[in-house]
Amino acid sequence: MIVWISADSYKGAVDFWPAGKEQERMTAAESFPGASRRHEVKLTGLRAGTRYIYQVQGSQTRCQFQTQPPVNSPFSLLLLWGDMSGKLTSLLRSEVPEFVVTLNREVEEDQKDAFAAIRPYVPVYTIEGVDSPFLKLLNDSKQQKTRDPWSLDWAGLRLIFTDKTDFPDELLNAPAAHTIGLIVTPAGQNIDIEALSKSDFHDRLRQHNGRYPNSPVAFVAIADRQAEGVQTDGIRYLGPGTAGQNDTGAIRIDVDVDSARAVLLGENKEIVLKEPPLGEKLTCEDCRRLADKGAYEASIQAYLKFIEANKGHFQIDDAYYAIADIYDFKLFEFEQAVSWYEQLIKEYPNGTLVPLANQRIKHITAYSDFSYEPLTRFERIRAVEYARKKEQTSQRDQLLANVEQLIRQYPDSRLAPVMQLWLANQYRTFSPAKAVEAYLLLKKNYGPSDEAKEAAFEIGSTYYDAGQYRQAIAAFEQAMTELPSLSDTIKAQVARSYRNIRRDCIAYGCWAAVAVIGLLAICLKPRRLQNDVLLHGSVVFVAAAVLLYAGAWMIREQFNSVREMHSIVLLFALASGLSAACAVKVSSSLVQMGKTRRPLMSFFAGCGASVILFPAAIYLAVYYSYAHYLIVVHL
Repeated sequence: MIVWISADSYKGAVDFWPAGKEQERMTAAESFPGASRRHEVKLTGLRAGTRYIYQVQGSQTRCQFQTQPPVNSPFSLLLLWGDMSGKLTSLLRSEVPEFVVTLNREVEEDQKDAFAAIRPYVPVYTIEGVDSPFLKLLNDSKQQKTRDPWSLDWAGLRLIFTDKTDFPDELLNAPAAHTIGLIVTPAGQNIDIEALSKSDFHDRLRQHNGRYPNSPVAFVAIADRQAEGVQTDGIRYLGPGTAGQNDTGAIRIDVDVDSARAVLLGENKEIVLKEPPLGEKLTCEDCRRLADKGAYEASIQAYLKFIEANKGHFQIDDAYYAIADIYDFKLFEFEQAVSWYEQLIKEYPNGTLVPLANQRIKHITAYSDFSYEPLTRFERIRAVEYARKKEQTSQRDQLLANVEQLIRQYPDSRLAPVMQLWLANQYRTFSPAKAVEAYLLLKKNYGPSDEAKEAAFEIGSTYYDAGQYRQAIAAFEQAMTELPSLSDTIKAQVARSYRNIRRDCIAYGCWAAVAVIGLLAICLKPRRLQNDVLLHGSVVFVAAAVLLYAGAWMIREQFNSVREMHSIVLLFALASGLSAACAVKVSSSLVQMGKTRRPLMSFFAGCGASVILFPAAIYLAVYYSYAHYLIVVHL
């Protein structure tokens, strides 16, 4: 259902189609007769787990939504608390939730439009139901609000919303659900989670899980700013205090058939909400599948049970290494990782995974100072956050600033030069000036380190990659004095820089030649294009294109791509056609203007203009399509 309120009265309609398939466009209109400012349009024929684009007729804005996935499909949702109005859009882009739940009891007046930017894309739910200005207007007009407990079924998850610990039994009876969660928003009172987890409320949930193990209550989210997390009898109690941010924050909950987890986005830490059933026939592949889904804690527990149940199994060393790998690269708990690597080496000294384990122990130990704090924080940013958010400019810049702050906080850490080098390399992709600044800081502050040894060369390469060849030459000449062992490589780069400067200068000259000849052809009377000029140009363009395509197809393997082959052929053919048209225009204009009484001289004048224009146009075609091909003519 798409609902909206308009400034004018009309009968609304909505166009919608599956993302990427606009040819399947469908239209739905309001079923109510007559015009209105309040519009409700029901979309039918939607497919499960499909993203749709929709557009209200008369509006230029296109929005999108995701239909509910099948019961056995994984999905994510966001739990929010506090004023997240400035972060909602970026969270939606980075976390891609199916829907959003706010733990605030109700949206305060100064936050009443907090969800306006995301509401057209994902459903937003509060204790009262869907957060919709349209529905709130209807409820206000009826002077009533729903406060009774209610449930939301989404794929295989049932969420129960209640502002009290007493609610109807039928809400728990969800045979179609594989996971149940509760959102508790107490009215004007604080809830002690520790006490709640030992109360009749908890006993009721525990008894349900005993009776219905296939659809257990996995978690209870408490909208109490002081609430910390606790797990009792397999039920996880969550609150804003769980993430260590009492004022504002977000938790992403990932739900699958066999497992569920909460990811504390402020700390990039995960909490297991529901562990998969682990039977006696558990295999290493089952354990690995959990890790692939992101259920790292559950995967570790599965590996431990596999090791316990399969003493002497040939894959035990794989299980040891997999546990160490999860602690190392997924959870960034390096002490645990080293412990498991060492256990692998001790029990399987001749195993094929031992060299990798030794390599990781050496690396982790080398940067273990300050109780692993710099290494843990840097790896979380480098391997997780930056990889996910580097395409979002504001998020990317904030993460790089966090690394800079980390270096300033731990300037004496053995990891500091590594972080500084990584920082410079990231800046190099979008800000050469900042990259050079970062390399200079690397040289200045960590000159003796291995990471700083080639910083001077990297500065020159940064300028070179940015097309700033004169600065690159100066930097390379400076690097020559500092890095005599790289003199041959640096000389080659200097030569390439001079070559590229020459290419640029020739390109400027070619543009000047094209401009002069073009203006000459245009200014000569008659200034209109004559039919014979267009005809000759078109004939030469078509003939050249046919011949060039035939030749290019025979050597098509020499091109980097088919697209590159097409662009070069068409640009060469265009250069030929324009040169022919220019020759005809100049020669015919000279004859008509009476500048010479000898047609032969006019012919040679036209040919001269063409001889200048054609190579200039060919050079520009190669220069802008793939300049490396200029080496064929030693340029």
